Amino acid sequence: MPHLRRSALAGLLLAVVPATALSGCGFHYPTDRVNTISSGVNDRTGDVDALGIRVLATAKGEGRLIGALSNNVRKDASLESVSSTAGISAGEFEPVEVAGRGTVNLATAADVPLTGNFTAGDVIRLDLTFSDGTTLSLDVPVVKPCYQYTAVPTPTPSESASEKATDGAAADAAAEEEGDEAHADETGDATFDCSDEAPAPESEH
Repeated sequence: MPHLRRSALAGLLLAVVPATALSGCGFHYPTDRVNTISSGVNDRTGDVDALGIRVLATAKGEGRLIGALSNNVRKDASLESVSSTAGISAGEFEPVEVAGRGTVNLATAADVPLTGNFTAGDVIRLDLTFSDGTTLSLDVPVVKPCYQYTAVPTPTPSESASEKATDGAAADAAAEEEGDEAHADETGDATFDCSDEAPAPESEH
């Protein structure tokens, strides 16, 4: 009888250990982790849905609006303006036309440039105003041009941004870079380094 009990217990352990190992491995699998920054913000309260809205930053204080606009009605609509009360402004852009029952990908069909007080890793408040008078107020994540965003066309950083990297003596540039890194460490702001976001290789599991 004790022999049977020991055999049954051994069989139970053999069944439990693989399941535990698999669950432990799957816990860290990349597809199980929700990246709220890269997924963007959605708003479906108006006739035009704002889907996966993000700001793709090309440098500190510079970027463009990306995501999609989906028209739920037959009447054509357009995105007329993007504004903010948080020290952020949109450059000149043509109204983004969204045909009735149609969808527009802002990453490829329109360039809505933004400048102001933001950097990668921030969440900023933007107001999107449409031709029917509807305004959507969104808390929009700011992402950096890594991985899935590398294929998105981005404007060349402005002359003022470029000067930070090219003008001045080498010592001044090094000091400025060191100061920026120290500030990033203190505040927890994201940098434009893509290496820390490399997805875990599937072969690990």
